[in-house]
Order: sequence, then structure tokens, then C-alpha cells
Amino acid sequence: MEIGLHHLRCFLVLAEEQHFTWAADRLGISQPTLTRHIQRLEGLTGRTLVDRSTRHPRLTADGTRLRADLQLLLPQLEAALRPPEPQSSLRLGYAWGFPLQRGRRASATLEERHHVLVETVRRDDSTAGLRDGSADAALLWGTVRDPRLVTTEILREPHIAAVARTSTLAVRDRVTWRDLGHRCLVVNTVSGTLTPRDWPADATPEIGAETATIEDYLHAVAARRGVGVLPVSVAAQHPDPDVLYLPLTGCPPAVLTYAYPRTDPHPHAATFGRLLRQGPADDGAAGGGRPVAARRLTSPVC
Repeated sequence: MEIGLHHLRCFLVLAEEQHFTWAADRLGISQPTLTRHIQRLEGLTGRTLVDRSTRHPRLTADGTRLRADLQLLLPQLEAALRPPEPQSSLRLGYAWGFPLQRGRRASATLEERHHVLVETVRRDDSTAGLRDGSADAALLWGTVRDPRLVTTEILREPHIAAVARTSTLAVRDRVTWRDLGHRCLVVNTVSGTLTPRDWPADATPEIGAETATIEDYLHAVAARRGVGVLPVSVAAQHPDPDVLYLPLTGCPPAVLTYAYPRTDPHPHAATFGRLLRQGPADDGAAGGGRPVAARRLTSPVC
């Protein structure tokens, strides 16, 4: 048997305690086991390291020299052999909705391959935490144009209309983009992407309510202050008993963008972006289950 790290640790602890019982207790082993380890170390080195002729064991000259060497070398050797610790977590910001299947799969892969945890952070602002540094990367709905950010399109999916159950639109099987243009619109002014300018000039909605969060957005829709438009997967994660989701035709697709700072990015920000792009192609309505009373969420892409 060759010399192992446990032999060296036992010797150093004994050298510090100068008492077999105390050293064994500190190491969590029995005294006979400690004695065998010290004897084995002496046998393998061919030197007497401990003088046992006195009540308390004392180091011999060879033992003193070995202790001095091991006090420097053993910590370095243990550090070199220690498994790598997980790197700092990647804080991933989002506002409207998290792409559950794609995001969770990419997070699990990053943890498994690179030992980096992904911490999701909800931030209701236009950059989902990138601006104030509370997020290392972010998932943002809409096309992002900011030279300070590295951006990548992750997916496109249909939009869906959100109307109050008491709305006159609730009797329809589906609505069109122009139908909504003749209604008042609920707008998220903080992290939303759609504005009345996205409609044709001859069918431009008026703003009925301005909100800052998805919860306030749906409250305004339920109160008939206006109609809403959401990505299908976001609607799927936010069912509301007073809101009906209707298939929407003739509208632009919802674009999900991954972004992270161009300067001093997180070491795994780019890697996580690649993993997100490799995600399943069916995020859409599968992201969080069917919304309450949703109709035909599998409508054609707008």
C-alpha cells in the first residue's frame, strides 16, 4: 500500500495535538486506527517519526522535518485534488413570462455540464434587471436594439388576444388584428413591446389603460378597460377566471430575445444563449399548460 493523504493528515494532526486520543477524536477515527496509520507511514518512509517513550508522543528530528514540509505541501496538494466548486450562479432576468420547457432544459444542461446554477430573477423593467445589474442575462419579449448588449433571437411564437369574459368579443371563436384596432388597448409601459403604432394607420387602437406588471395588465383587461395581446406561452402561464384568450390572426409574431452585457459579461452568458437556442421547438402553448378557457391555442402562426 502506498502513502495516502489520510496518512499525512493523521500525522499532521498528531503533531499538533501531541496526544493520540485527542488527535483520533479530532480526526473522527479510533485511536488504534490512528496508531496503525502512523505506523504505516513510518514503515513506508523508513523513518521513525514519533517518539513514544514519553507520556505524550513527541516528534523525532525526521518527524519535525516532515511536519514542516507537509504544512506547506499538503494544503496545496489537497487544493489541487479538490473537485472544482460551482462557479457563481447566472442570474437570469425576465419580466412577462419565462419559457418553461426551453429555459428549464437549458438551465439543467448548464448545471450538469458546467456546474453553474441558473437563478431566475423577475424584474418588471425593459431590460429585466440588466440595467441595474440585478441580472447577468435576460429574456426579453421583442426585438432589442442596444449596442451595449449582445442579443440573440431565441424563438418566435403566435400572439393571442386577451379579452374580458363580459366583452362583446367573448362570443367569437377568434379575432383579427384589425378587430383589435377598433378597440381600446391595455399597454404595459414598462416591459411590454406592443403599442398602437403596431396596427395599421386605418385601424389604430386607443390606449385604454397603462400598466407595469402582467398582473395589473390582466386586471385591466378583466375590468374591460381594454383588450390585451400576449405571447401564447405567457398567456398559458397566467390563467385568469375573468379573462378569455382568443386565437388572433393577422398579427406579427412574438419574438423572444436573449441579452447580456457586451462589457464584462458573465463567463457562461454566451454558453447559456447557445443552450437556449438548442431548446425544444414546441415551447408555445406547452410552456405552462392551457390557459383557463382558452380557445384553440394551436392557431396558425400570425
